[in-house]
Amino acid sequence: MTIYDKNLAKSHDDILERMAEALDIPPSKFEEASNRYHAIGNWLDRPESEIAQFKPAISPQGSFVLGTVTRPFTDAEEYDVDLVCRLEATKADFTQKTLKEAVGREVALYAEAHGMADPDEGRRCWTLNYAAGAQFHMDILPALPDAQHYQGVLLQKGFRALAGDTGLTGHAIAITDNTLPNYEVASANWPLSNPSGYAAWFRNRMKMRLDEAKLAFAKRAHISASVDQIPDHKVKTPLQRAIQLLKRHRDCMFVGDCEFRPISIIITTLAAHAYNEEPTIAGALQSILTSMDRYIEDRDGVAWVANPVNPSENFADKWVGEPKKRANFYTWLDQARRDFGLYLRASKYDEMPTELRKNLGGDFVDRMMKAAVPASALGMPAIAATAASADDMRRAEHAIHQIKQSGSQSKPWAKA
Repeated sequence: MTIYDKNLAKSHDDILERMAEALDIPPSKFEEASNRYHAIGNWLDRPESEIAQFKPAISPQGSFVLGTVTRPFTDAEEYDVDLVCRLEATKADFTQKTLKEAVGREVALYAEAHGMADPDEGRRCWTLNYAAGAQFHMDILPALPDAQHYQGVLLQKGFRALAGDTGLTGHAIAITDNTLPNYEVASANWPLSNPSGYAAWFRNRMKMRLDEAKLAFAKRAHISASVDQIPDHKVKTPLQRAIQLLKRHRDCMFVGDCEFRPISIIITTLAAHAYNEEPTIAGALQSILTSMDRYIEDRDGVAWVANPVNPSENFADKWVGEPKKRANFYTWLDQARRDFGLYLRASKYDEMPTELRKNLGGDFVDRMMKAAVPASALGMPAIAATAASADDMRRAEHAIHQIKQSGSQSKPWAKA
């Protein structure tokens, strides 16, 4: 009689969950990064700070707040922690240049006080580099609240319903950009951004599964708490796990061509559009890979991946000047469809197809499979790189297209 460890994998979804969990930022590293950016916030708000009167607030944006962080592909790479430094001030108090420099001086003093290298100035932000052992750096974006201007721009462009949704637009910000002609002069026309609104839209795309995950977490932890009381970073949904796996697949495919690989914001946005609250990672991947490219618009011959909270912004704007970026996106998508389709629709859960194994990282897959799959279930070494038959390949090519879509697709930017 074979006795199976209850912690061993028994399905495709078990394997995918283990892999995505292993790709996630370790809790200790997440806490370290959180402690570091809170320390920066406290420094900027200390009595001696020249910007303390403007009540500076530091908050994360990007993959850290979306819950889609993936471990660096190599030990030489770092986590990129994107932060917003928002001051309760107006454009009458600063030009873009004086705001950028005021925040930069305080960040530089923080670095000096902590024995760190001087921060690097980028086009929009300051980069604070930690010692090699930390394995992350922080990009700090100076900003001012600017929701009213942001909403006005949306109204002007005809996006009335979105402009009126304060949950998506009420925390928009004005940011700095040292390449703009009005960077050094007083002006009402600053670049606009809305990372909080994007995060809210992203959470709305998986709200049911996020709430379920939080309730399950509370039950496991034996605590009495509402879903609103449980931090988002404590749980993961199938959408977040699917995005982590897709980003890993992208990283492996373009390990020697990072400059032209598909960017994360495009993958994340299209995946969130295509997700239909599937309860499993396997289901999420199949739905996402089936239809994510349907949300790439054609606007007068220009490929357009609209920012869902500012549809006049094109996340794929560089595809026009650099056609290789567009070509690489479709090359990646076709490969991801074949790889995951072959695994999910034509392979046993304990058999990782050769191409998917390669495009998730051979050594990484081997470790995951060895730890998750009982040897007696394999009847062979814990990882077997299976070569597909011609029939399997044909089935894999068509597998994704057999997945039926259900539910409505949210388009908050619809003109009304």
